[in-house]
Amino acid sequence: MGTDKPAREVWHVSHGIVFGRQRLAKVAYPTRSTTARYHRSAQLEFLKPSRIARALDEESSSAGLSAENAQESADGVAKPADAEEAMAQKAKEAEEGKETEQKNAEEEDDSTVPEPPFTPLEFKIPVEAFQSARKAAEGTPESFWTYSLYRGPGGTEGVSDAKVKVHYCTSLTTTERVLQQYFMHEKVIGLDLEWAPDALKHQGARRNVSVIQLASPSRIAIFHIALYPKGSKGSDLVSPTLKKLIEDPEITKCGVWIKGDCSRLRSFMGIDARSIFELSHLYKLVTYSTSGETDLINKRLVSLAQQTKDVLGLPLFKGQDVRSSDWSKPLDMSQIIYSASDAYAAVQLYAVLNHQREQLNPCPPLPAHAELNKPIELADHKLLQTAGEEEAETEAAAAAAAAADQGPVLSANYLKSLAETVTCEFEPDAETEPNTSTTTTTTTPKKRSATKEPKDPRITEGDLWAAQYRVAHPKTRATNPSLRAYYIWHKNEDLGPSKIAGLLRDPPLQLTTVINYILEAIRIAKLPFNKQRLRAELLDQLPAEMVQNRYKSVVKLCNEGDGWEVVTKEEL
Repeated sequence: MGTDKPAREVWHVSHGIVFGRQRLAKVAYPTRSTTARYHRSAQLEFLKPSRIARALDEESSSAGLSAENAQESADGVAKPADAEEAMAQKAKEAEEGKETEQKNAEEEDDSTVPEPPFTPLEFKIPVEAFQSARKAAEGTPESFWTYSLYRGPGGTEGVSDAKVKVHYCTSLTTTERVLQQYFMHEKVIGLDLEWAPDALKHQGARRNVSVIQLASPSRIAIFHIALYPKGSKGSDLVSPTLKKLIEDPEITKCGVWIKGDCSRLRSFMGIDARSIFELSHLYKLVTYSTSGETDLINKRLVSLAQQTKDVLGLPLFKGQDVRSSDWSKPLDMSQIIYSASDAYAAVQLYAVLNHQREQLNPCPPLPAHAELNKPIELADHKLLQTAGEEEAETEAAAAAAAAADQGPVLSANYLKSLAETVTCEFEPDAETEPNTSTTTTTTTPKKRSATKEPKDPRITEGDLWAAQYRVAHPKTRATNPSLRAYYIWHKNEDLGPSKIAGLLRDPPLQLTTVINYILEAIRIAKLPFNKQRLRAELLDQLPAEMVQNRYKSVVKLCNEGDGWEVVTKEEL
């Protein structure tokens, strides 16, 4: 091995042969080298204790060993087993320290879950609801942002617990009523459109502007243009109030790719929208003014889903098949939740982003309405020359960005939990009780008394099914109340007519009214029924004369054969 160098080539009881202090200095604490396992005590006799002690004394400063410990090691006091025990103890302490750090980090995470972003609007997400959504497993229904998270005034007296309400309208009459009652006093509303994905220009408004959504802080309206009564085309599908609102320069309509939506309104419905606001412009102005990266501000679109996640703090629900579904057909609950949330996100984003803009110092001006095609102005009044960027954003690119945001499907139970926020608006004359008189005396149909909007999801399900049935059977004489009552009765074997009467109205409807609703739907629309339930719960509760005179065809089917008897609930 060459010249003997005691200080550099020595035997260390824990490290084996040591080739210099630099190698040993890297060891944080004594470890047992593998080399030591292959030497016996008899082979160590040629090493003098004085040489071992001197070497260990020189290495003790870097290895953390005192001269006394080094001498003890040379004398054979410190054994390899002691080093192993020390290693095990240090490993145990390190593991305990790691667990403590992890526990502290988890406690810190729990204590630092952010609160929902401030909104100046009266409807806000409660802190508990926001934090629960943030903690929910990714991709679960509870983790998404939807309009249903918000609460505001109008509920329990003295408590802001009212939910955002959704109005689903399928006629001009109901559209007029909802707009005049709830939206004309608003200064900022969210606007969005949906249409059939394979729509062609020559197919007209029903497929190219199938659904129009408006949102205020407390309400959302879904106008299903494609389901309006047949015979109307183009501008005839537009209610006067809707046209007035969208063309009103004093009411700001906000959304993402809103110029594209308004171009459809102009082309297919004759509505020339004014005071339309592109949220992407405000998002970039606030985001990059805050970070100081004003060179990144431009007019390129930012998807609604991205803005919702960044600004409102939760991911926006985008169902796998919802975006590409055919919006010219009756909507299911997932489509209603999707379309309502899109419009409501717009009005909340505008409020939150504009508040954040106002907090900037210096404060930049609010971007101009999109139809004016003005450049974005910074706080120092510098105008960003973004000419031509608007044209760079095509409708196809906007659709592709939206498609990339699609996510999982909401569960049936979750959709049912949201059904209580949805009201299907029907024609006023369809809400009359049937005339059950058996005499020739004419009676004036009684209008239903003003009641609270339905809170039970079974009512909403019945309303949606009734609307879908009438679209599929446009010539049917069955009324919406009859179809709804029938659906609730047929789908819920635990609900008899008396329970349905209380479910539909407070105070409850008359029992005979509900029975006649159900029987009328069966008689007129030839709907399926269970013979045993029909006789016990419906026919046996009415006077025999009425049954024979009015429902003779139903009795005949009930007595003579299977008729329309019993279908599975899934078939409805």
